[in-house]
Amino acid sequence: MALQLMNRTNLYPWSVWITIVLVVPVMLMALGSVASAMTEVDTLAFDRPDLWWLGSLVPLAGLVVLYATLRKRRGLSRFTSNQLAPMLSGRVSAGRQALRAGFFVLALMFTVGAVIGPRWGVYLEKQTVHGVDIVVALDLSRSMLADDLAPTRLAAAKQRVREQLIDRSVFRSGNRLALLAFAGSTSLRLPLTTDHLAFRTKLNQLQVGDVPRGGTNIAGALQRSIELFDRSPEGATKIIVLVTDGENHEGDEVAEAQRAWKEHGIRVFAVGVGDPSRTVGVQVPAADGRAGKPTLYDGQIVFSKVDVDGLRRMTEAGGGYYVPIEDLHQLVNAIAGMHGAELGTEEHLRHKPRYQWFLAAALLMLVCETMIGEVRPADDRTPQRVWQQEAIA
Repeated sequence: MALQLMNRTNLYPWSVWITIVLVVPVMLMALGSVASAMTEVDTLAFDRPDLWWLGSLVPLAGLVVLYATLRKRRGLSRFTSNQLAPMLSGRVSAGRQALRAGFFVLALMFTVGAVIGPRWGVYLEKQTVHGVDIVVALDLSRSMLADDLAPTRLAAAKQRVREQLIDRSVFRSGNRLALLAFAGSTSLRLPLTTDHLAFRTKLNQLQVGDVPRGGTNIAGALQRSIELFDRSPEGATKIIVLVTDGENHEGDEVAEAQRAWKEHGIRVFAVGVGDPSRTVGVQVPAADGRAGKPTLYDGQIVFSKVDVDGLRRMTEAGGGYYVPIEDLHQLVNAIAGMHGAELGTEEHLRHKPRYQWFLAAALLMLVCETMIGEVRPADDRTPQRVWQQEAIA
């Protein structure tokens, strides 16, 4: 029987390899993305949504496999003109090789899914809270649009609060956080809660103009903050953190801070937002936000400067102290070392973690990849060496 030469087209058919190692994984990822987009937000969550970019490794791995296949095709072409090719590749299965590579790419895809950490389905979790009650009062007056801190005072303040109070591991505890926005009046955005993710979301949404009344009323913000501690247990450590440039237009903030400390045991801290080295301060942008257009009052340009002395007087009366926004980490470290009382029991709806399903699928793909051989069982048509033919005879 004439030997049929195994050429590179038979052993490495492009249609099979491209379909298995590239098209199928990409289609599965696309279907998963569509399913996620069509699912209601309340029923689906991810532990690390910021790692979606890892999904690009899957098609990249498929392309690497195809490149390796191309090199094998070129190498095999050197032997297709003699009878050495059948001996080298006569029993090699094109489908098995492609299937093994496909299982490897799918294992990588499911591993990426496990790392992202999908969650769906909810359950009720009861949690006993131990920590400190903290009300963060953020100034949203127009002067917070000044650019002596890049890009603006408000943007810099939000970034630092987010980094220090939410992201730092030293502060990840049972501390309850509340968020209060203020200008000429106050606006409660979040009551005391251990849901730090909700705090981050509300913080990111804050903008100048969210509080309807302009101006700055720090005393009013302190009064409203005190009310938020009404449900705090007796003996709890209670703290107000005012994030502001300190320019106050009404009320006696020093007297209000003293009342909070003396009558309610609430310590008042201030975080100054602005550059104190500016002699006359910085221009306050106009309400329409147009670049280069300042706010005018009686025909004069309005300047704003962080009131360090005023904030220090207020915090001294309130049992706390003042820190510039750049040193917020010092205040966070101090709060982290304060006594944490039992603040009560909270119930939260949590999404069930499902990463283990994806991890199990990845392990199954790897097991399948190792169990599949690339060589078919021998048959009578397999080319044999001379000594093998003599032995059979």
